[in-house]
Formats: sequence, structure tokens, C-alpha cells
Amino acid sequence: MVESHNLQAKKMKSQEKIKYIEHPSDVGFEVSGDTLEELFANSAIATYSFMTDIDEIEEEEEREVKIKSEDLYSLMFDWLDEMIFLFEAESLVMKKFDIEVDSSDFSIRGKCRGGKFDPYKHESGIIIKAVTYNMMEIKKNEVWHARVVLDV
Repeated sequence: MVESHNLQAKKMKSQEKIKYIEHPSDVGFEVSGDTLEELFANSAIATYSFMTDIDEIEEEEEREVKIKSEDLYSLMFDWLDEMIFLFEAESLVMKKFDIEVDSSDFSIRGKCRGGKFDPYKHESGIIIKAVTYNMMEIKKNEVWHARVVLDV
């Protein structure tokens, strides 16, 4: 099943769908979404939220994403790894997602919009080194839920 949704990071909506969790040496979050697209978008927003206040980032850059993985856990890992790479390589913080997640072949394709992080202009938070599989969980009850731990 493939659905396309245009998902915008909204402070109130994000607060309802993102919960930050404590971890002894790393940082983590739990997110939810009515669709896989919303779940993956909220995961990216949660990841970037550790790094800066994403509400302060302009939407002036767009990047195309195409990711194919071997299972849903790997897809989440690869997706967030790509988001961290965009930050490290280009100082980009993405906050708007027009993506399709295909759960039958574990792929994501679409576009992300966001802007450049400027440490002189934007709040600096935690530096995320990598995504981990530690404690990762993805499941669906009434809505999709995920838990992710990030290495700092």
C-alpha cells in the first residue's frame, strides 16, 4: 500500500505525536503517525529537534530522496541516516515531507524541504552521530508507533 501525503512540521501536532525518552548514554524518541508517511516524517522531525529549533529554519532548500531497504527497521534506520547525512554534509534541516512509503518493498521516495542551519543564527542542540538499532521498535495498533535511539 502506497500513499502520498504532504506533511508539514507543526509545533502542536509534533508535540502530540513525538515523545522524547530517556536513555543512559544516548537520546531517543517515540513517535506516532496515522500513516507510515506521517510516522517517518515525525521521526525526522524528532531527530532534527535534538539538533535545533526546527521552527526557526527557513524552507528554502529541497532534496529528493529515494531509499530502498531490506525491512521496515532498516528503512527507518536508512531514512534517519539520510536525514543526519543531509545535516552533516550540507547543514540542512528538513521540516516538510512529501514522501511515499511502500511497506511491500520497504522503500521511500519523494521530496523533503527545509533550510540551512546557521550556528550564528539558530539555536544549537545536541550533535547526533548516528542512528542505532538499540531498542528500535515499529508497530501498528490503531496508528503506527516507532521508538528510536540515536547515538550522541
